[in-house]
Amino acid sequence: MTGLVHYHHPDDEQYSLAYVTLDHDEIEPDDGKVETYQLEETVHVLYTNSGASGTVDDITEDFEAILDEMDESDRLVTVRILQTFEGVLEATELEEGEKLEIYKQIDVGRIPAALEHVDWSKSVVEVAGQLMSSLILAHPLPNANHRTSIAFAEWYLESAEPSFSLPKLATESYDWQEWVDTYIADSKRLLTVRRNTTPFRLLDEWGCEIVLRKGGIEIELSEYDLELPQSEALSTYATHHTELCTEFMIESVTRAGASHLRFENGVDKQEFLEYLEASE
Repeated sequence: MTGLVHYHHPDDEQYSLAYVTLDHDEIEPDDGKVETYQLEETVHVLYTNSGASGTVDDITEDFEAILDEMDESDRLVTVRILQTFEGVLEATELEEGEKLEIYKQIDVGRIPAALEHVDWSKSVVEVAGQLMSSLILAHPLPNANHRTSIAFAEWYLESAEPSFSLPKLATESYDWQEWVDTYIADSKRLLTVRRNTTPFRLLDEWGCEIVLRKGGIEIELSEYDLELPQSEALSTYATHHTELCTEFMIESVTRAGASHLRFENGVDKQEFLEYLEASE
């Protein structure tokens, strides 16, 4: 397709776009894999490996020492998120019949910091949306960050209303996968643009119209402000991401017949921690 550049290497998804140039000599042959695209200009793209491969069975880290250094509340949240991740892995394996691939190692140190960006004074859906977004932006897990963050946000919704359950669990009448995948695809678009405004701006100038992520997710470059400096792009698109996740939470509670949670004050951090501690 004219005007299309792959974000992940077309033959090896472990490699992702790292550098773009018109001068092939700028790229060291051993730095990764190089693909050349004939756009309005001849563009050379360097793809580099994320540093991890295999499946979840290849995760060998022992987190006990890191957990021991955390304060009690951070340790509680981190353990619950790791437990949520394990549940997502089990469900995914049952649904797909194979182990989930990994693209990085687990970085548990990112988890506590994610909660520092949550404003606990907001409504239930706003806090849940911030929790979901903050965890996704922190990207602490080797895969399934979206599914784990959604599942963890459900813990928060349940702390506000114990009878709450996400639509998939509440009834089979909802086509869960279809509408959730739309939000996840939009989220991945924002995350990718957020980290790559400079190379995407150059690609746009050189004739690229669409950057294609794995999973068939198309990023139409004309829809995004690529002139933002990287530091500003990080904050601007993080805000857009939080707004998207809040929209997701609003639709979730509405589909679950709990639209009143849109207008109710959320439980504060201490109450949520107490709920997590009491939950098994």
